[in-house]
Amino acid sequence: MPNIYIMAIITTALSLGILGSIIFARADRKDRLLLAVAIIAQLPMCALAFYLVRIPVDGLLRNWLGGSSGTYGFLTTFYAPLTEEPAKLLPLLIPWFLRGIEEKNRVRVAMALGLGFGIGEMWVVAHWISASPEFSGLPWYMFTGYLGERFMVCIMHGAFTAMAVHSLRRGFVIGVLGAMFLHYIGNLPIYLAGINLWDLGKDVWMMVLNFWIMLYFFAMIALLAYLAYGKPQAGRLIFGRAKCPECGEVYPRPLFAINVVTRRYEPCPACKRWHWTKEWKEEDW
Repeated sequence: MPNIYIMAIITTALSLGILGSIIFARADRKDRLLLAVAIIAQLPMCALAFYLVRIPVDGLLRNWLGGSSGTYGFLTTFYAPLTEEPAKLLPLLIPWFLRGIEEKNRVRVAMALGLGFGIGEMWVVAHWISASPEFSGLPWYMFTGYLGERFMVCIMHGAFTAMAVHSLRRGFVIGVLGAMFLHYIGNLPIYLAGINLWDLGKDVWMMVLNFWIMLYFFAMIALLAYLAYGKPQAGRLIFGRAKCPECGEVYPRPLFAINVVTRRYEPCPACKRWHWTKEWKEEDW
């Protein structure tokens, strides 16, 4: 078995363990089957979108424009947003699934769809890597960059899909276009680095890409929190809320604190005191 597949297994387990916990931990019991179906239904969607749609379209463009033309290269930047975002929304065609999406759970459903798609995509990417002689001899622990990137992509896919699902009852077309736009601007710097725009050089573009990926990743987390609560409360999205044991204030938990399994040592924004807390178990997104 190619060593990249070992890292793909680890990345899948990590993504399901961390993101799955965030998605399911505070979900209503009635929503858990819906969320599980969202994840499972998306697992083959990346491969289907790529091999059944992108490959045939790419063949047509190559024959029409020539594979080395600048126009062809630019048009390929639209492949991912135009094919992947509709693919993630296909479960909405199932009446039972569509009826299960409510204002209260729509961001959670979008994250489940994104997680399932992201896991399927990480195996497609692993397959490509396994076929490359450049990477075939590397040990599995040399693919940590793959792990980090694929984990972040699972979250980003959820943010893109949340734009569409959040507007499901009103302005759905605008929401889908918004999802495609977010996906496009996330990928565009990779294309710009590939053509060495402004002749910055490989090293400079690598620094730009690293900075852009981290900035964009945290922006997508903030977007998910905003769509869930109307405020960019990333800590609340991941860790929920807590009740201060001293003043009784219920507050969104901060993103950064001292974490020890199920408890966190964190400050209360009302009384400013630090204390150990557990999650306040009222469903809130």
